[in-house]
Amino acid sequence: MSKFTHEEEALLKLFQSEQNRRGEEEFARIFTEHDNVRVAFINEDRAFTDGRNIVVDPAEDKLFSDSEAIENTLDFLHLPQKCSSWDALKLTTRSQDIHECLHIIYTKFPNPAFHDERCTTKTRLITLADIGNIIEDTYIEAVGASLYDNVEMYLKWGRVSRMFVKFPSEGTTSSRFRDVGVDPDSAAKLMYIQNYMATELLYPFIKLPEPTAECEEYIQKVRPLYHKGAVAASPMERHKYSCMIFDELEELIPDSEELLERDYLTGLLGGAETHSPFRCSAKPFVSEGKEQAVTRRLFTDLDGEPIGGKDISEQFASFVFDSDCEYKLVIAEANTEGTVVFISGSDLGAAAMHSGITIYENHPKPNKNFSKAYSNILKKYGTTINTYNSRFDRLLKADREYYEEKQLFGNGISSKNMGDVKKRYWYRKAMDTGVPELAVLLMIDGSGSMNGERRGAAMTSSVILHEVLKKQGIEHAIVEHRAIFGEPEVDHNILVDLGGRDAEKYNLMALDADNGTREGLSLFWAERYLARKSSAENKLMIVISDGEPAHEADGIPYYPPVSIMDTRNAANKIIRRGTKIIAIALGGNGDSCYDELKQIYPEVIDCTDLKSLTGQLLKVISRELGR
Repeated sequence: MSKFTHEEEALLKLFQSEQNRRGEEEFARIFTEHDNVRVAFINEDRAFTDGRNIVVDPAEDKLFSDSEAIENTLDFLHLPQKCSSWDALKLTTRSQDIHECLHIIYTKFPNPAFHDERCTTKTRLITLADIGNIIEDTYIEAVGASLYDNVEMYLKWGRVSRMFVKFPSEGTTSSRFRDVGVDPDSAAKLMYIQNYMATELLYPFIKLPEPTAECEEYIQKVRPLYHKGAVAASPMERHKYSCMIFDELEELIPDSEELLERDYLTGLLGGAETHSPFRCSAKPFVSEGKEQAVTRRLFTDLDGEPIGGKDISEQFASFVFDSDCEYKLVIAEANTEGTVVFISGSDLGAAAMHSGITIYENHPKPNKNFSKAYSNILKKYGTTINTYNSRFDRLLKADREYYEEKQLFGNGISSKNMGDVKKRYWYRKAMDTGVPELAVLLMIDGSGSMNGERRGAAMTSSVILHEVLKKQGIEHAIVEHRAIFGEPEVDHNILVDLGGRDAEKYNLMALDADNGTREGLSLFWAERYLARKSSAENKLMIVISDGEPAHEADGIPYYPPVSIMDTRNAANKIIRRGTKIIAIALGGNGDSCYDELKQIYPEVIDCTDLKSLTGQLLKVISRELGR
């Protein structure tokens, strides 16, 4: 019998999709800087890594359906009381992924206990490995809190939620550390000490009772060793502390492993398979582990005093927002229907004038009825597409010379580096043979003034652009946007989604021209969309427009000069934050489109001849690729 209800199984099936698995795998590869890391999903209440592969369990301990544990976790972390089952699955998965990534970077593989001369029996090996896991788990979470932005929330979620889902009652901890008796067996003492120190290091916010009389002397001896080992910079130094602890507890180690009741310790650690000496194969993954000093622990300073850490409330709010959007999309895709995501203008950090505006993020179902019309464009412009593909092939395969600064020797001396304390005065010529990371978002004005020839040019160019970028492996999305006159509504029709299905291309045939635009708000939406959907280092937004933004809602006008000023402010903010924006002005018949857009965007390309639109688009992209 399944441990999940029918509803829980349905949700897990949606969550544990290949797309989500690939997303976690891509995150792990970026985080660890190892391109061969693999991530797998299981439902076995465990998560671990062997140094090369990561296994995570989104549904570990059924936290996602434990509303009380979720509520307690949110309350403990001072987060808003809003977290769906889907959110909990995402938080748990990412927290496990981050934890195992930190092991891959900083932990020595295989476990040095495996080759330690102390480990003459399986029980002794288990004991040394358990000691090492307590120290190692504490250390890597300290590294995460000390060095990395935006991981503290996930690590704290993983640690605190584990406490509430496994040990929900307040008396659990104290009962666990009750007096072990007048004449306890040595194994009971050993596990008491291990459980006590694991709780003290990994859950320092739990108020532990004083150690029992039988174990107090041991704990006093090993406590400073555990604490020093848990912040030691090198993997082998941490192992030395583990060995010193082992030596102090050696007399308590039983002959039989059956006497080691490790369930509680395993619950504290979240499993003990990572760094397990028993996962060594004939050809185990070998890594010395990166040496890194830490400045704090996850919940305390280095002296063990509680610290607040980073304010994670804003990060959590952003996470929930993105997670909710994703859930709606997943549900829609599962039903093979299009979907609409509702976003308030106030959620995007736009000007106050947009606070009452609702953004409709439309993901239309691919309409294969347009396949013939799409094919007609391919036939008509097949030669053009092939020509551009050939050009891009040559451009992307060409080596590009660049300079590496701050070298100890090289081709020449850079005057700007003469003050470098490490005497790295030199620069060195190098050749870049790779394809730069780039995500392209084409934002097409869908207002009424785009009707006719301009709409046709935008449609044709979108098809050609999509076919070329798809062939070249360049991430891209194509979005039509408009604001509905008289209504507080802005529509974004995602015709081709980043990472979307191939059949979405037929939606390009549905480009329309009606109503107005509220471009300042649309730009903020576009920035968030790119950040949410792509991890590419370079992001480019191409805005195709035929003039000034104009809209009116609930009697409140959004017209020049206000609309121009608002859009200019939005564009400047987004550019400063790292996203490139280039506008293409679809002029003609002597209109002032180019001059109007120059008031808004720092970089505008004049496209009076609509037949040149495709060439202009691809020229912009090739330039951004540095080719």
